[in-house]
Amino acid sequence: MRGIYGKPVEKENFHITLKFIGDVQPNIFEKIKEELNNIKYNKFSIKIGNIGTFGDRVVWMDIYEGYEDIINLHNLIDEQLYKIKIDKDYRFSPHITLYRVKEILNKKEFRESIEKLSKYISDDILIDKFYIKQSILRPQGPLYINMAEYKLL
Repeated sequence: MRGIYGKPVEKENFHITLKFIGDVQPNIFEKIKEELNNIKYNKFSIKIGNIGTFGDRVVWMDIYEGYEDIINLHNLIDEQLYKIKIDKDYRFSPHITLYRVKEILNKKEFRESIEKLSKYISDDILIDKFYIKQSILRPQGPLYINMAEYKLL
């Protein structure tokens, strides 16, 4: 990206957060794992496209196709976890974070980069599983660790 100082998200760290839970005690984590075993949903495909920003700090890519499936899977997860007193999300906006902006050096170049990328639409991406991920924030960037895996039908 031109016109900004920041950090791109490494390709291996691209993900869609279906539910942010935060820090939990080990006994609650075990309950979460058990509840998510009850999720039954068919695998599906998505395409990503439609670049956007959260203010001037985050550049993200939207779900271009498959949005309803992402929402449905999120809602199932929300319902299951509500059974163990984990609050439902009041607002859910599925996206993939591409870049974390520290400073805009040239607003015109930044906007031109966004405009150029806004035409991108991915090939089909198969969604056949989801994970519980632990994120460890570090100065060199977050580290994501898969703590549990759930296969879709």
